[in-house]
Amino acid sequence: MDLQEKKTMYAPKIDTVIEHIGNGQMMSDEGIRKKLMEIYQALEPVKISGDDYNRMIWIEVPRGNIGDFGTFEEYRDDGWVETREGFNQLWLDYYPDETKWYSFATAKYQQQRFFYFSSKLIFTLDEKEDYPSNKSYPPPEILHFLEWLPGTVKQAVGELIRDTAAYNQYLEKNLSYDKRVGRINRMDFWKLQGKDARRLDKKLGRAIIGKLADYINQSKKKTYDCTLPHMTANDFYGYCDICYTANDYFKKENKDLTPKEKYLAMADGRDDGLRDIDANSAEAFKEWYHGGGCMGGHPWEICRGGNSTHISLYVSNKKSGWQLYLAGSSVARVEENVRMAVALFENSIPFKLRDAEEILRMITGKDYIGIVPDHVTPRYCGGFFPKDDRIIDFMNLGWDYKSQIIEKAFWYPLDKIELQ
Repeated sequence: MDLQEKKTMYAPKIDTVIEHIGNGQMMSDEGIRKKLMEIYQALEPVKISGDDYNRMIWIEVPRGNIGDFGTFEEYRDDGWVETREGFNQLWLDYYPDETKWYSFATAKYQQQRFFYFSSKLIFTLDEKEDYPSNKSYPPPEILHFLEWLPGTVKQAVGELIRDTAAYNQYLEKNLSYDKRVGRINRMDFWKLQGKDARRLDKKLGRAIIGKLADYINQSKKKTYDCTLPHMTANDFYGYCDICYTANDYFKKENKDLTPKEKYLAMADGRDDGLRDIDANSAEAFKEWYHGGGCMGGHPWEICRGGNSTHISLYVSNKKSGWQLYLAGSSVARVEENVRMAVALFENSIPFKLRDAEEILRMITGKDYIGIVPDHVTPRYCGGFFPKDDRIIDFMNLGWDYKSQIIEKAFWYPLDKIELQ
């Protein structure tokens, strides 16, 4: 297939193509394969970063005019807007700047080449793959994208070659904050939000926060012993019950539930047979624990939630005895977790609170919220930030309070793009 390069493609059309393109789509047509190789080779002057011959460059694309976004009639018929004023505002909400930035990257592993646009794997090229003769071609919009991309990549690489320092200076000054890594003090963020802020310090109050600080101070002492001499299933259910009661999960109509029944109601459910062992036997618990009963399941997830939004009360068997670890630093659950920690402390139950000092900083508004690029899911993003910043909570820049956040935040320097 003969692909002729087209000079212009606007951000709304690109976004539509990237949204609908297959994940790592294989292309069988020889003309398209040559075009992909041309694109791959266009990026070769860029210095490799990391493993698998990774190379990346930034591309700045005009947003076009409102007609490139769509028509009022289309958005009205789909129920998005009711007036032309609303349609115009919707366009500006999605494309507030005159240009939009995208990353384009390639990688190589053995005989396969990979192409990423805005961090999404869009094409895979396998040099040794035998393709069937009955080829199927991609939709016209993908062909249009493949016509546009080579010249765009060549232009960006050409600017890097002409003046590498100027290219990186331009990025530092102009790259959208949606694509950057930054941090904002939580108290500053709360103040920006005003009445919309979820003030953890006010929700918990001074007394509970003071108790948490007392626990942290005590747990740091060399004399603090968090070892439990024995453990049964009923012991574990009892510790869970203390945590549940601290948050008043069970109202009057459920007040007569046993600790085990509360656990079964609140926990993840994948307990790998914990509910079936002799609940009063320390030996039965030990056999279940060391027999692989807690491997692969989620017996310690005492408050079910998402991958990063559950609360866990881990049990670990050490040489000296058993230990409890309370974990739940997600901002969505940290209030509950703090109440649990304080309740265990007040009941003289020895335990360790994971991320204890970071949690104390979070609930008092003294920590930082890490801001990650818009293509990154704001979970498990610690690798984006220096360890000394102790950031455990993350967010995308988003739309709400955007300009105020940009002004208040600290933005880390961009990684420089260099030539081989």
